[in-house]
Amino acid sequence: MKMLHQQGEIIGGFQSRHQYQIVDVLGRGGVGTIYRASVIDNSQQVALKVVSLRQTRDWKVIELFEREAKVLSRLDHQFIPAYLDYFELETEDDKRFYLVQELVEGKSLANLVADGWHGTESEIREIGIQLLNILNYLHSFDPPVIHRDLKPANIMLNSEGRVKVLDF
Repeated sequence: MKMLHQQGEIIGGFQSRHQYQIVDVLGRGGVGTIYRASVIDNSQQVALKVVSLRQTRDWKVIELFEREAKVLSRLDHQFIPAYLDYFELETEDDKRFYLVQELVEGKSLANLVADGWHGTESEIREIGIQLLNILNYLHSFDPPVIHRDLKPANIMLNSEGRVKVLDF
């Protein structure tokens, strides 16, 4: 998959709330690429997730991405990265979809375990309590919000032991 944006490139404009300058790549997955970006107005660091219509072979990917943005725009919970913006940009040969969220610092539980981390009973209990708190919040909606991909790779843990659930 070809990189859609380069370091230093500015994204956004009249269709988005802000302009964002690409800092670096945070990750790449089957759905798209996530960049660390800086908000031009205030230098806030954010996560900018982008999906390219041209690089997508299935319309379902775009539909799910748009649904993720819509769901996140309704959520407000300390253990879920804050929704900041959603916009689309069209070029002569592509259409791209962007979701901007609070940048989460830390490591996923999957990466921590792969690096040899073994949480104490107390740490694991606290992570479980936080996850149950999130699930209780999500299921309180009518209809309930269901996270269909809750797994260690989508659970970030920061240096204070707080979780953030990603990838809705």
